[in-house]
Amino acid sequence: MSDTVLDRSGLDQPRLDRPAQPVVDEETIERFRADGVVALRNVVDAEWVERLREGVAAEMASPSPTAHAYESTGFFGGLDLWRNHSVFEEFVLGSRLGEYASAMFGSPTVRMYYDQLFVKAPGASQPVPWHNDQPYWPISGRQVMSFWIALDEVDATNGRVEYVRGSHAWDRWFQPRTFAPTNAHDYTQNPDYEPAPDVEADRDAYDIVSFDLQPGDAIAFWAMVLHGSRGNSNPGRARRGYAVRYIGDDVRYDPRIGTADALHYAELEPGAPMATDHYPIVWPRSA
Repeated sequence: MSDTVLDRSGLDQPRLDRPAQPVVDEETIERFRADGVVALRNVVDAEWVERLREGVAAEMASPSPTAHAYESTGFFGGLDLWRNHSVFEEFVLGSRLGEYASAMFGSPTVRMYYDQLFVKAPGASQPVPWHNDQPYWPISGRQVMSFWIALDEVDATNGRVEYVRGSHAWDRWFQPRTFAPTNAHDYTQNPDYEPAPDVEADRDAYDIVSFDLQPGDAIAFWAMVLHGSRGNSNPGRARRGYAVRYIGDDVRYDPRIGTADALHYAELEPGAPMATDHYPIVWPRSA
């Protein structure tokens, strides 16, 4: 699979005199829709990579209420950082990722959903089990995607994410599982879900794809694509991944059984569109 090369954009605001051109080429969009996942190179410039790293350090030094750390395995995570740190707020609302999302999932309006941090310390043993994301989230709709941004060099040694190509089109909802070393705080069973397949038991049966990344590269993927990652076996390099989730016009609030409590929003009625300032519009910017 070839990768897409994009101009480094940082937080550039679109200029009125900038020539009209697609932010993502048609080949990339077609591959994203067919495969469920693509790598995008040079999406975040070096200055912003460093600022995001500083934000990660601040979060780890003084964790937000939604942080979760598994010290025994060297894993640290958290969600909705943008609501607690100005650097993440500035990035998710002002970067061009919303414009990329609009082009890739085909919605004229794009809203911020939430962001999430995944840190695997050098030598961290904790894998992330195979899963698809949307069953965890109290939303329904097709226009849901993530950008997983590398803040370190990422390869097979330090826990790069793997994806089953085309699995977003299966229309199979897999029962959420905790990422914790034990199942003590696992998710409530949803009778409409099925267990995720045991990919590790028969890897050759699946079309698994992964990408080596440099800091500032990103992976764009649909919320229904099956993915997971192994531990960080590299004793000298952390793996800091920062994911930003965006949603389009067809998304509705859907607080199903077993979805993450931290993402429920009582101000919305089930079935309501996400048209609230709690999920601000990031594209078009004029909004």
